[in-house]
Amino acid sequence: MIIREAKDTDRAALERIARESFTGAYALFAVRGLRRAKPLLVAEEGGSLIGFLEGKAFRGRSSIGYVYFVAVDSRMRRRGIGRRLVGEALRRFEAGGATQVFAAVTRDNASSQALFAASGFREAPRGALWRLFRWRAFRVRLRMVLAPHEVLLVRTFTDPSPASAQGA
Repeated sequence: MIIREAKDTDRAALERIARESFTGAYALFAVRGLRRAKPLLVAEEGGSLIGFLEGKAFRGRSSIGYVYFVAVDSRMRRRGIGRRLVGEALRRFEAGGATQVFAAVTRDNASSQALFAASGFREAPRGALWRLFRWRAFRVRLRMVLAPHEVLLVRTFTDPSPASAQGA
């Protein structure tokens, strides 16, 4: 399996995986996000796309990364593909100067919460965004599309530590 940046020719397969993985508004946002994600990583095995990750970088007092969506073909789940995609995104965000990476998952999505926990993410209060962006935090939150029923997670590379992000 290889993890690489998506190409224009991958779009149909990515849309199929997104629609298979998400329902309702989440499917809509996942498909729409394919156009603007950076990084937009794909997992490929034997010439077939089997998963993707949509990310976004935000600049502020600190640069942060945000993982919008991680999706894996239903026939290929529970094989570490999501973890590999998240790991590569973390590597790229850190190389690009991010001090922290955020993600949001619904409270009832235990498998996504476990995926991010295994990658070093911890729950963070939404106030962590205010500390990093001040008044721009409102715009960042809107662009992150954080819903009230979602848990905000954070992975920290450098200070501030996860403990200080939780205290924000």
